[in-house]
Amino acid sequence: MRTTFGGAVWRLTLGILLAGWFVPSPAGQVATVRIPSFQGTTFAGRPVSLPQQLKGGVGVLVLGFSKSSGDVCKGWGQRLAQSYRDSHDVMYFQMPVLESVPQLIRGMVVKSIKSGVPEAEQPHFLPVFSHEAEWRTIARYSSAEDAYVLVVDGQGGVRWQTSGKVTDTGFEALKQRVETVRAQSARE
Repeated sequence: MRTTFGGAVWRLTLGILLAGWFVPSPAGQVATVRIPSFQGTTFAGRPVSLPQQLKGGVGVLVLGFSKSSGDVCKGWGQRLAQSYRDSHDVMYFQMPVLESVPQLIRGMVVKSIKSGVPEAEQPHFLPVFSHEAEWRTIARYSSAEDAYVLVVDGQGGVRWQTSGKVTDTGFEALKQRVETVRAQSARE
């Protein structure tokens, strides 16, 4: 089979585009996905800018895309609070993604969610009103009932992820990845 100039250019272009999806991280690992730049306000009224506020640290983001995912997300949030509530270099947020909630009732939905969040956890609750399609892609969304958990480095690269209910095995895997990313961030 003979290769034409156009075919070679096409393959080279495709190779460059595919290579652009993989961004080397400081430890030589490959971070294939980055979270979108995001600005929001926690239920405690604190402004948050991601990934900017993660610089030098680690983020754990628990995304929920429906009311039915609330209890599953809550399980992850409780375990994160036990392990990282007082941490200065691990930020964690439960992030209900509400972009698809109609504007007319969005305020009521937020108020309803907030009323069920203990005051001590409100600084770690960050509703999301934009980029829903991107968050779904990044989280590898497959079921409305699941929680989607991302461990994110200081540049916004997703370094580990899982979905579903929290289990002891899953939470230990999360903690190991957090420690790995934390150690790498300390060397930067």
